[in-house]
Amino acid sequence: MKDEKLAEEVANLLKSMSGKTVAIVTHVGGDADAVGAAYVLKRVLEENLGCTTAHVHIPDEMSAQVRAMVNYLKLDVKSGAIGDVDAVILVDIGSLEQVAEHLEDVMKMQGKVYIIDHHAPPHGGYPQGFFVFFSESYRALCELVMDVVKLMGIKLDTLEAEALFLGIYYDTARLSLADSETMANICELVKLGINPSKSIQSVEVPIDISERIARLKGAMRMNLYRAGEWLIATSQVSSFQTSVARAILSLGCHVSIVAGEYKNGVAVSMRSQQDFFAKTNINLGKDVAQTVGARLGGYGGGHATAARAYCNSTPDEVIKLCLNLLEGLLGERLNRV
Repeated sequence: MKDEKLAEEVANLLKSMSGKTVAIVTHVGGDADAVGAAYVLKRVLEENLGCTTAHVHIPDEMSAQVRAMVNYLKLDVKSGAIGDVDAVILVDIGSLEQVAEHLEDVMKMQGKVYIIDHHAPPHGGYPQGFFVFFSESYRALCELVMDVVKLMGIKLDTLEAEALFLGIYYDTARLSLADSETMANICELVKLGINPSKSIQSVEVPIDISERIARLKGAMRMNLYRAGEWLIATSQVSSFQTSVARAILSLGCHVSIVAGEYKNGVAVSMRSQQDFFAKTNINLGKDVAQTVGARLGGYGGGHATAARAYCNSTPDEVIKLCLNLLEGLLGERLNRV
């Protein structure tokens, strides 16, 4: 167990929800880790701990893969406002802005908002009256939820085990970032009867033509920079920034930064190779995305090797600031290749 004290605190929090109506809210769009954690928390609260109702909310629009997972789990995702609830549990959010259209409702619930996360809190922390339970030692939030369930002596059914497996699998970049304890957790879930291949195939969706075009355009528009042994690639596309950032990283650079217009501002996705983080200790979520979001009138966050920010700016300005920050962090000038 990576953080038994934290797991105990979360277990006590969940027990305190008995007889209450709870809203569980993920970050914008959700992802496999957020959905898996929300699903199991909802089931535990309603079926094991006497919670009256636990509603799940996923702000903004779900990706095709997230929707496939929601459908596979038969998870009822509520639309519209949070409504009249006794408590709000925010899962895997990284920053308050990630609750998007629910932010006003969440702020009104101060004193009754609980954040369960494996991301570091944003610069400046959370407002007074918000209760935060987090540890970066967990590679995925589903790992923490699994520890909580084990500590409470609750037996997972196969679908709950699948939900946790999928969250861990995707948030560790298909287990490429998994440590020995993470792999031990995966083995435990397999022993509960899941079929990893079947679970993955159930939520995998083919890349549609629009995403393929975005990836190819992103590669065509790429600019490449070098600082010592490191290669940083940037690009701009109008959609699928995260997918394009992953694709460009796979071409061979150490860091990819992809920006594009999003609603009334700009979204930027960043990815880095694990060896880049290991050797430089540059955390894209804390050192780059949070700073970019804060300086450009938005917000940002994420993990060491995968992060995202939303800004009130232009794609050019966002990319320029990202490169300037990386130059300062690396202590070397970035030269165009």
